[in-house]
Amino acid sequence: MRPLATNEKRLFLLLCGAVFIALNMLGLRSFVQARTGLRNAVIKAKAEFSADRELLDLGVALRPGHDWIEKHPMPSLQADEASAGLLKLERDEAEKAGLKVLEENLLPAEEGNFGSSVSVAAKLSGPFPGVVRMLFALQTPTEWISVEKLALRSDSEPPNVVAELELKRYFHSIGPESKSPHPAAP
Repeated sequence: MRPLATNEKRLFLLLCGAVFIALNMLGLRSFVQARTGLRNAVIKAKAEFSADRELLDLGVALRPGHDWIEKHPMPSLQADEASAGLLKLERDEAEKAGLKVLEENLLPAEEGNFGSSVSVAAKLSGPFPGVVRMLFALQTPTEWISVEKLALRSDSEPPNVVAELELKRYFHSIGPESKSPHPAAP
């Protein structure tokens, strides 16, 4: 083989340099893609970790509620019994508070995933302090009773107010369709 001329050496070195630069460019491109993929994987892992941490924090935050439910279980009643009891409670508390019942309606029972509920819609008239006393007496979480809706307005007699409210009682249904009075906890 003959020795290379100076121009051929330069061309050969330029060709080697161009191949070297091209290979480095391809390698750099692969490195950047790998780094981007790794960065995306880290971001995804952090997001999953954050979501898992939020679930754990949520579980810790809900623990007192779960403990309260264990200490104050939802009553087991039949729908008719729950409706009658809620209606009687509403009437008794209105009488104790010195309120006049203008109208009341039993609403149909509702079935939910974790229990049932019955509601009473009532329209009452009387002094504002009596309405407040009645609301405090009715809103009893340990009995699973809540005031769902409340609207107050002035009555035609100046010191009195008209209160329209909806009471709801939650319970576990007992009857022929359910074998156990207490379904599995959520």
